[in-house]
Amino acid sequence: MARPPVSVSPRTPLVEVAQKMLEHRIGSVLVVDREDRLVGIITQGDFCRHPGRMVPFSLFESANVLSNWLYPDQVERVYQAARNLRAQDIMQAPVVTVSPEASLGRVLALILKHDINRIPVVRRGKVVGIISRYDLLRVMQQEHAS
Repeated sequence: MARPPVSVSPRTPLVEVAQKMLEHRIGSVLVVDREDRLVGIITQGDFCRHPGRMVPFSLFESANVLSNWLYPDQVERVYQAARNLRAQDIMQAPVVTVSPEASLGRVLALILKHDINRIPVVRRGKVVGIISRYDLLRVMQQEHAS
C-alpha cells in the first residue's frame, strides 16, 4: 500500500493533475475535498476515455491532426477549452474503496469485479493509502519466494 497517496482538490486544473502524476510516476491521483474526504479518483485513462468531453491529451493530438482542416482560431478554442478543465470534470465517482482491515482476497475480488487497477484505503472517510495491482503482484512474488 502506498502512503500517503497523492491527492488534488476538485478544482485543480488538469494540467496540474497531469504534472503531479508525471512527477510522482503514478497512474492515478485521488480527489479530496477540504476535509480530506475522498470524492473521486483520476487515472491515466481518464485523460482520454470520456467521449463528448473535451479532455486535454486526447484533444491535443486530435487538434494537431485536425489543424490541417481547422482554421487557426478553431484550434485555439479547442486548446483553451482543455486548459479550463478541472479535476472534477473528469474524475470517477463514486470510488470503490476498502478499509485498512480488508483482506487481500477482498481487495483482489474488488479489483477483478470492477476491472480497476487501484483501490483507495479509507478510514472514517479519510484516505490512508492506496493499493494497486502492482502491490498485489509484490505480495504474490514475496509469497512465492518464501
